[in-house]
Amino acid sequence: MIKTAMAVFIKKKKNSTRIFTNETVEKITKLHIQGHSKEAICEDLDIKKNTFSKALLQKRLVLPILDSIGSDASISTKSSRAVIDNNTGMGKSCSNVLERVLASKIGLSALTTFDNHIDLSHGGLLLTIPALLSCGLLRYVSRFESVTGYYTATQVFLSLSFLVFLRINKLESSDRVAIGDLGRCLGLDRIPEVKTLRNRIANFCRASDVEEWASQLSLDWMQTDDKLEGVLYIDGHVNLYYGNQVEMPKRFVSRMRLCMSGSTDYWVNNQMGQPFFVVPKTINEGLIKTLIDNIIPRLNRDVPNQPSEAQLAENENLHRYMIIFDREGYSIDFFEYLKSERIAFCTYRKNVKEAWDESEFTEYEIITESGDKEVVRLAERETVLCGKKEKGMPIKSVKVREIRKLSASGHQTSVITTNYLLSIVQVCVFMFLRWRQEIFFKYMVESFDIDSITSYMKKTIPDTVWVINPEYKDLDRQHKRILSLLTKSKTKYAEISLTNKEMTEKEMERFIKKKSDKKTEIEDLEKQKAQIIEVKKNTKKKIPFEDLPDNQKFDTAVNERKFFLDTIKIIAYRAETAMCNIIKKQMASPQEARSLMRKFYSADADIEIDNVKNVLWVKIHNNNHWADDKILQFLCDTLNETNTDFPSTNLTIQYKLVTS
Repeated sequence: MIKTAMAVFIKKKKNSTRIFTNETVEKITKLHIQGHSKEAICEDLDIKKNTFSKALLQKRLVLPILDSIGSDASISTKSSRAVIDNNTGMGKSCSNVLERVLASKIGLSALTTFDNHIDLSHGGLLLTIPALLSCGLLRYVSRFESVTGYYTATQVFLSLSFLVFLRINKLESSDRVAIGDLGRCLGLDRIPEVKTLRNRIANFCRASDVEEWASQLSLDWMQTDDKLEGVLYIDGHVNLYYGNQVEMPKRFVSRMRLCMSGSTDYWVNNQMGQPFFVVPKTINEGLIKTLIDNIIPRLNRDVPNQPSEAQLAENENLHRYMIIFDREGYSIDFFEYLKSERIAFCTYRKNVKEAWDESEFTEYEIITESGDKEVVRLAERETVLCGKKEKGMPIKSVKVREIRKLSASGHQTSVITTNYLLSIVQVCVFMFLRWRQEIFFKYMVESFDIDSITSYMKKTIPDTVWVINPEYKDLDRQHKRILSLLTKSKTKYAEISLTNKEMTEKEMERFIKKKSDKKTEIEDLEKQKAQIIEVKKNTKKKIPFEDLPDNQKFDTAVNERKFFLDTIKIIAYRAETAMCNIIKKQMASPQEARSLMRKFYSADADIEIDNVKNVLWVKIHNNNHWADDKILQFLCDTLNETNTDFPSTNLTIQYKLVTS
C-alpha cells in the first residue's frame, strides 16, 4: 500500500540542465509503483545513477514508499492514482500523454483500455452499462462519429450518461466528482472537461439531425414496449426561463399560479410514465394545436399494431390507439377531429353541474399497483356533448361514454371516452394512471433538471410561426379594463337609491346630479366598449412572426443542444427505470428503488481484468445493510445473464460484490 503522498521536485539551480521535468517525474513514479528497481528506472530513462541518488538525497525527487507485504504492482490504489493524477504535465488527471499528443496532431482518438484498480470511486456506475445499451444509448452513435478528437463519440455519450446518473445536471458542475476515477471507469485517464463537453455537444448537433436521432429512438422504444397497449399519455410541462439574454414569451404556470417567461414541452409517455418523445414549443400554441400539427401525425406513423383500414371499416368501435390528456384538450371540435381520425380519447369532463343519483353507482374491485385490492363505486351513461351555438351553423355534438367515480366524501369525478372496447373499470384505471406522468415531471425536474438551459446560444424563431398580434393584445387589455370599470360603475349606480327619509330640495338636486353623472359615465364606457369591440373585429388576433415590428421580435434559448441533452436524460431515465423494475421484486418498499439505485451509483468498486477469458470483473463494495447487499447481488446476477460487452472492447462485463 502507498504510505506517503507525492512525487515532486524542487526548483533547480540556475544554468543547470533540467533533468527531472514533470513528464520525467511522472514516468519515474509510474515505474516505481509498478515495482521497477531504481537501477532499472535509470536504465530505462537514460538517467545516471549518481544523478538519481543525488536528487533523492536532496529531496528534489520524492518517491512513494510501497509496502513489500501484500503489494501488487499490477493493481492501482486510490493513493497511487492520486499521485499519478497530481503529477501530470498536461492537466489534472491527464496521464495519457502520448495519445493526447497524437489526438492534437493527427486526430487519433483514445483507445478504451482497462487496468486493474482498487477502490475506484463511483465504480457502481458500471452497473448501468447493460441498461444504457439496451435503451439505445449507442445504437445510432455512428451518426456522430464524424466528430473526432481525443474522446470518441461513444466515450462522450457514456460520460454524459454517468454525469446524469450522479445528478450532475449542469456541465459546469462536472468537476465536482473524481474526474480521474470516473474516467478509469470508462477505460480512460479522465472524463472530458466542461469546455470539451460543450464543444463536442455543439459539434454533434452540427454533424447530425438530433431530432431525427431522437425520433428513431422513440420509434424503437414503441416497437419494443410491452406496456404500450395502444394507450398514450400527453401533457405539457413549462420550462421556466430566469435569464435575461432573450425575451422569452410569458405563459401561465399552473404549479406556481403565475404568468412567467419560459417554453412549453409536450411529453408523450406510456401508462408506466416512461417517456417516448418530447415536442418543445417556445411559442405556446396550446395542447390541441400541438397535438394536431406535431404529435398525432407522428403517432399515426409510429404506434405499432394499429388495425388496418379494412378492420376499421368493419368495426365502427375499433380505433387506431387511445390518447389520454387533461382538461386543456377539452374541445368538441377536437373530439370530432379525433373521431374522424379513428383515434379514441379519454379525459375529464368540464363544467359538470348535475350530480347523478347515488343509487346508479355499483361497487367494482380493482387491483392496485402494489397488488392490493380496492373497491370503487362507478356508474356509466351514454352522453351527448354539445358545442357552442354559432349563428348560421348547426350545433356540433359528439357521443361519448361518461363514467363517474363516487368518492367517500360524495364527490363525483367525471371521465369521458370514445373507447367502447374497454370495460368501465379499465377506463377508470387508465385515466387515473395519468398521475404517473405528473410524477415523471416532478422527478425529472428534481433529479435530472430538465428545466435547465444547456447553453446561451440563441435560436431564431421561424418566420412562418403564428404569434399573438401585439395590436390585438393591447386592444384586448383595453377591453378588459373597460369591462372592469363598467362593472364597478354599474354597481355604484345600483347603490344610488332614494332613502325613506324626506329629502330637502338641495339634497334631491345632489341625488339627481349624482345619478345622472354616473349614468353618463356608464354610457361613455359603453361607447368605448363598442368602439374597442369593433376595432377588435377588424384586427387579426394572430400574425406570422415575420410581420412583428422589429422592436418586438425575439429569439429563443431553447435549441438543439438542450434537446440533445434532454434525449440523453430520457435514455438515462429509461435505463434507471429498467434497473428499478429488476430490484423492486426484492424490496420491502418498492417505492424506494430509485433512492437505492443512487446509492449503488456512488459505491466504490474494484476492477480486475481477465485477459485470458476476456472478462472485465466489476467488484462492487458492500453497502451498510445486509438487505441492500442482497438486492445488489440479485441485480448483479441478473445483469450477468445479459453477457454485455463493454463498448469498444472485447471484454464481457461481470458483476459481483467484493466480498463474494
